[in-house]
Amino acid sequence: MQELTFYLVTDPHYFATEIGAEGEAYEARSRVDQKCIAETGAIIDAAFSRLAEDRDTQLILIPGDLIFNGEKASHLGFREKLRALQKAGKRILLITARHDYSDWSCGYRGAEEVEVEHTERSELRDLYAEFGFSDAIATWEGDGLSYVSQLADGVRLLALNCDGDTRSFKGLWPEQLEWAKQQIEKAHADGQYIFAMTHYPLLPGSAVMNLIGDAKLTDWEKTADFLADAGLELIFTGHMHMQSLTEHLSANGNKITDICTGSLVGCPAYYRKVTLSPDGTVTVHSIPTGEFDWKDKGDKTSAEYFQWRFDRMITDLIDAMAFDFPFFAAKFGGEEKMKNVRGVVTFFGKGLQKWTIGSLARLLCIKVDPSVRDILLKDIGLAFVRNIFVGNEPYVKGTPIYDAMEKILNRLSFVLKPLGKKLGEKQPVLRDLKTFILSMIGDEDQRDYEAVVTIHK
Repeated sequence: MQELTFYLVTDPHYFATEIGAEGEAYEARSRVDQKCIAETGAIIDAAFSRLAEDRDTQLILIPGDLIFNGEKASHLGFREKLRALQKAGKRILLITARHDYSDWSCGYRGAEEVEVEHTERSELRDLYAEFGFSDAIATWEGDGLSYVSQLADGVRLLALNCDGDTRSFKGLWPEQLEWAKQQIEKAHADGQYIFAMTHYPLLPGSAVMNLIGDAKLTDWEKTADFLADAGLELIFTGHMHMQSLTEHLSANGNKITDICTGSLVGCPAYYRKVTLSPDGTVTVHSIPTGEFDWKDKGDKTSAEYFQWRFDRMITDLIDAMAFDFPFFAAKFGGEEKMKNVRGVVTFFGKGLQKWTIGSLARLLCIKVDPSVRDILLKDIGLAFVRNIFVGNEPYVKGTPIYDAMEKILNRLSFVLKPLGKKLGEKQPVLRDLKTFILSMIGDEDQRDYEAVVTIHK
């Protein structure tokens, strides 16, 4: 295997603003989205310009969600941006995902969502034929969107589309997995190293992602075991707009590593530069999307702007617990489904506006470090949520925040233990609620950005 370096860019979600990105409807949509929308063109242009400047790295991989939501105009515009990178000497290989097609697409003008030409899934292969599909050395006939590409002497890519049934099943079909196994075995027989990319994460990037159906492939444990036992060690993913590096060991003792990368256009806004070396090491380096020009950024840096957008989204939801229950309930199935917990949600929502770590500590008769006493629970909750996506969660054992949370959870053990036992019957990850919560706020490994992974070359 010769040394290979490539860029990994995920979830660019390009939106063609000429179809409409202004007014009340757009602002309402924008406030509940982690990613930027109207800004995508400026962000992508700036990032792609920096990629083009690297004359030593020609390969770029993009694992899906190329555009916002199926708009034909967005596809045509994004394809031109890819072609500009091609002219700069880059080879681009991609897969498509669920945001790349739709039965109905829209722009935003004033208070209205205005219907625009949408894209059928069946059109995607032809739209992006020159970006991996046309020169594939093998293609799964089941969807025509999964393929194998020869990247360099001794290295192949297994590009797996995971749209599933395009509804509830977000995974790999049994026939697709058998095809993937055949391609892995063929690569090994040919003396080739092979790694994969899919859109959805194969592995949950955080403990809480076990509880979110849309956060990983359907039947992920079975699929991870199958691929690891087939000889696949490394897979690059996106979709969750989070930075994470997660390992899984199959029942047979085979390890697979999932490297999930944040969206190019939303907090934490990073892409990766990855080097596979002949000695069997994979070096992962993360690069911030970087500065871009936008009229509404004010005096914020791009990193500050991305975080402000994320924080606004989460803060709006926390505030809605106290002041706008219909808005909050709409995110969790609607008012009718949530009506029995309205009082509890409102009570805690109002409490989060005024309670601090110190006031909670006094209520529970515990002592916490003076440096954290005045932090609002609302603010620490926001930080906890943000850090799950940003990765390298900083509140590890020994930090004042971790120690305060551990004391609080210990004091509440009389509630958490029986609750965890009950919840754990359906969700084993919730059996030990204390460990579950602490695992989300502190990451001792700190490998979500910079890492070296060992593979069998």
